[in-house]
Amino acid sequence: MAVVFPATQEYRYLKGSIRVVYRYVMYDNGMIDFNAEYIPQGELPELPRLGNLFVMDESLQHLSWYGRGPWDSYPDRKSSCFIGRWNNMVAEQYVHYPRPQDSGSHEDVAEVRLTDTKGRGWKVACTDSTFAFSALPYTVNDLSQTAHDCDLVARKNVYLSLDAAVLGLGNSSCGPGVLKKYTISKQPHTLHVRFLPIK
Repeated sequence: MAVVFPATQEYRYLKGSIRVVYRYVMYDNGMIDFNAEYIPQGELPELPRLGNLFVMDESLQHLSWYGRGPWDSYPDRKSSCFIGRWNNMVAEQYVHYPRPQDSGSHEDVAEVRLTDTKGRGWKVACTDSTFAFSALPYTVNDLSQTAHDCDLVARKNVYLSLDAAVLGLGNSSCGPGVLKKYTISKQPHTLHVRFLPIK
């Protein structure tokens, strides 16, 4: 037996918006089928990512994924990362830069697991195409509004970002910005994954 929840959300900018069409299918065995289509419209700034953030319980500190690793990767910084099964802790995903910034993203991921000390938690698996993810003890606002790395305070939740598209890093600190092929195109993008409980 399954229950379907459709929903639509629009995020507005000055001269454009991103419309997101959601479809959740919840099954009686605990599985959740999550489908989101991100539709950019009008004039938009450079998009850092297109995806969704899921707030997970603080007990889910054990991280395992099948995709690029072991360190973080982005569309223009992933050739040094290899496809495989990787294991780590959420607390070790953040990269300590002097000024806090986005980190811990992993590209070309087919599956990610977050579990507690007893092995219970969630598995998120792709259904058709791979995705990018990060799992951090900080929100995006924590990273953007904190001036110094030493001032960051880890939160009690785990913030799991699942992304259909991520902006490349570029080299704007001492060179060009992100090459066009590593930017997020203003075309529709789809994220389709399944959440499966691990008992």
